[in-house]
Amino acid sequence: MSRKNERRVGDAAPESSNSASIVERVRSAAIDSRTVSRAAWHCGRFVHQTCPPLTRRIRRRLRTGATSPTSTSAASDGGRVGTTQQSPRAPSGDAPATEPLELQPDPTIVNPVLTARDVTDFGAVDFVADPFLFVTDTGEWHMFFEVLNRDRTPPAAIGHARSPDGGFTWEYDRIVLETDEHLSFPYVFEWEGTRYMVPEEGGPDGTTVTLYEAVDFPTVWKPVATPVANDHGTDDTILFHWEDRWWAIVGDSVYENRIHVYHSESLRADDWTPHAANPVVTDRPSATRPAGRPILRDDRLLVFYQDCRRQYGDKVRAYEITALSPTTYADRECTESPVLEGSDSLFGWSSGRMHHVDAWHTSDGWRCAVDGNVGFGQSVLSDNHWAIGMYVDAER
Repeated sequence: MSRKNERRVGDAAPESSNSASIVERVRSAAIDSRTVSRAAWHCGRFVHQTCPPLTRRIRRRLRTGATSPTSTSAASDGGRVGTTQQSPRAPSGDAPATEPLELQPDPTIVNPVLTARDVTDFGAVDFVADPFLFVTDTGEWHMFFEVLNRDRTPPAAIGHARSPDGGFTWEYDRIVLETDEHLSFPYVFEWEGTRYMVPEEGGPDGTTVTLYEAVDFPTVWKPVATPVANDHGTDDTILFHWEDRWWAIVGDSVYENRIHVYHSESLRADDWTPHAANPVVTDRPSATRPAGRPILRDDRLLVFYQDCRRQYGDKVRAYEITALSPTTYADRECTESPVLEGSDSLFGWSSGRMHHVDAWHTSDGWRCAVDGNVGFGQSVLSDNHWAIGMYVDAER
């Protein structure tokens, strides 16, 4: 070995050696950080999503002697489901006598009905959220929802689950829509025999709204139109048919707390016409981001919004749109608001906040897919614990 290549004790290490050492330390720190964060996440799941339902099951079994917490509800089909929620328009027949404005956890089941643990084909999933139901004429219950894994790029896709017993229990199926954009809020509806989906696309930086058609429901979808492509945010969009015109309510809440409205004579059209007064609502963090399927009647249009004043997705508020035309817009909050919020208990899957409701009417009343997140310990145990539950109207 040449003497000039030897390093005496006390000499500085070569620059390449120092660089390699720094890279290795950074890599180790990243691995350790991810390990710690995942360990904290699993701890949070155990504390908030595993223990409380397990405790309820044990108490119910001791109290009733039932062999299964869902044995009574599984015998039901969830009640006969009307078709008013399939199509986003006012019903042509008798409308439900009540509205889904006073909700409670379904007492016949143990929530949550779907969590990140149920997803089997999207890696180490952090959470599931934004559930939308679709019930067919033959009584098949489907659910579409956001599946998020922060280790993937993009991190979110649309998952699907089925219920064999009318919405009481749910079985995860698969990822049914994945693109090169962050996907969430999969609003599914039917129009003239065709089923469509309008997901949020692009996450906080999204500026377009894409309409998808079911090629093979519920697993295969293709884009068929771009109703909105603009320079503002597109945080969750709802479409509906009202007074012979299609309408889109587009949230813009990440940076601006605004609502934009668009309209069109045709559903499958690009570049819908912007409302003359856009943005029709400004500076209203309590209600600018849609929070579920609208409820339409002949003389009343209800829209749910997220209340993000205190924190993102804190609760759900209901608003009635009192004036809607290409040049006018007005709404007012329903007296029952908020219609959905965290339980405020120390532990539980929805103890911290709730930000979504999708209501379907059955012969037994309203059945609603909702989501919730934890409260206590979220700064340490992670706030990525959104999960899905089932609620019913309080009068049931």
